[in-house]
Amino acid sequence: MSASLVVDDETLGVDAELDPEATYDVVLNGLHAWSFQPSRDMERRDGRLNAPWPKALRRLLRGHADVLVRSHVSGDEVASTHHVFAGETDREVSITDKKGQPLTLDKWGRLIRPLSAEAGSDIDELMDAVERLIEDLETVAGVPAFISYGTLLGAVRNGRLIGHDNDVDLAYVSQEPFPVDVVREGFRVERALREAGWTVRRGSGVRLNVRLLMQDGSTRYVDVFTAHWVEGVLYMPSDTGFRLPVETILPLRPVELMGRMLPAPARSEELLAATYGESWRVPDPSFKYETPQWLSRRLGGWFGGLKTHRKHWDVFYNSYPQRHLRTPSPFAEWVAATYPTDRPLIDVGCGTGRDAHYFASGEGQGGRTRTVTGVDYGFSPVLRANNHSKREGLDASFRTLNLYDTRAVLAFGAEISRMEETPDVYARFTLHALDFWGRINVMRLASMSLRRGGLLFLEFRTPEDRHRPKLFGNHNRRYLRPRTVVRQIERAGGRVLHKEQGTGLAVRETEDPYVCRIVATWQPAPPKRGGAKRGPGRQQEPQEPQEPQEPQEPQE
Repeated sequence: MSASLVVDDETLGVDAELDPEATYDVVLNGLHAWSFQPSRDMERRDGRLNAPWPKALRRLLRGHADVLVRSHVSGDEVASTHHVFAGETDREVSITDKKGQPLTLDKWGRLIRPLSAEAGSDIDELMDAVERLIEDLETVAGVPAFISYGTLLGAVRNGRLIGHDNDVDLAYVSQEPFPVDVVREGFRVERALREAGWTVRRGSGVRLNVRLLMQDGSTRYVDVFTAHWVEGVLYMPSDTGFRLPVETILPLRPVELMGRMLPAPARSEELLAATYGESWRVPDPSFKYETPQWLSRRLGGWFGGLKTHRKHWDVFYNSYPQRHLRTPSPFAEWVAATYPTDRPLIDVGCGTGRDAHYFASGEGQGGRTRTVTGVDYGFSPVLRANNHSKREGLDASFRTLNLYDTRAVLAFGAEISRMEETPDVYARFTLHALDFWGRINVMRLASMSLRRGGLLFLEFRTPEDRHRPKLFGNHNRRYLRPRTVVRQIERAGGRVLHKEQGTGLAVRETEDPYVCRIVATWQPAPPKRGGAKRGPGRQQEPQEPQEPQEPQEPQE
């Protein structure tokens, strides 16, 4: 079949009758960039089927490109044309990462490096790690583990990983009958994996993400889901809930994947049909989960979600690895000069760790070095920051922490409160990157950490900064009123020692934001001279503000 293809910078249009339920690939200069399903992704306009270019692709659509649409299953060409994007005739569109590795759009609308781009030795390294992880889930964590979702799909189809996928999916079986006990078991499994040396990030009460650092310096991920039953329904969050018996999964049986025998469900075909539909045997890179609203609500109520804005920050740090400076921020230099000390420091939302490295180096503090612990949500910046500390011999270590995970924040706060020497807590440009409950957890962390001494240092954007020029354009920002932040500190038991705001405080390259700086303590104020002495009394526990009472902050 041949037809005309009309392309501009905004849309792709096919003048042909396409199978509405089939999958079609879009190829740019010979590289598969995107797949679509007409019934879901296109609309008829001007006599053609039209689809907008996906948002994640648009930043790379600059230059000239041979554009081809083909059937995904048969590979037959449907239509092709040539187009110059953004009027840039002197360059070629390249859907690749900074190392020249091909990228493709996944089912979540993200650009990923597909497994099909990996060399055979890299796949062997990945599969070695997967086998070790399955073994540790079974022997260390004590739960039966198996391949699941897309990994199971590829194994049952043809014994191979799905080429357009970018990670590996595993699951383990929980025999706990109640959701709360499933979650408790999940935290036990997480602890067991961490103690076995795995780097783990939690996505919800029943979903883990394990990071694998490959020998070439790249990172691959393994999602670990929890399969469990409640009243005869098999749930494997985040997307599935089917009335399937235990015998669908257990006993596990081996299937071949990349030349290795790995555990799989007892009746894999039945599970795959329930998950992907009866056409599961036909490859479909455009597949998207359509989770029923009742299921989303049920799983959200039982297990919550701890992935707020995670994709945003992962993409941000991976998209601009060279833009994140090693020089300290003006705020770090001001803190070092105004409050010189060799106390330990906790850098909350440390990003690339540039300020943490500065404090650990002793620069600007008369040579007094500090032991620094940096925490951030992103795997990549934490990895790079730790590597920099090792190269430079700095006493600065970094770890992942999800500030929306109250359990993790409380555990970290308890750890800090037991440090031999009370630290300072430092959070530059962190508060305005968080939703309400993330900001409350920062205050919880400060309250737990600073009761014996130490200071809280904050710098954040205010509403006056909303329309000022930004170095990184549209970003994940809220604009916080200083009085609101002061009130949150006081409700958590703190006391503000210093507050200033304005421009000229946080200049970076072409950006001069309007920010507020706050220094706070959790030590009681000295008694007023000549006033009556206050008895020790019992400090009133600060009441946690309810979200509806919080004034709505302007957002970008």
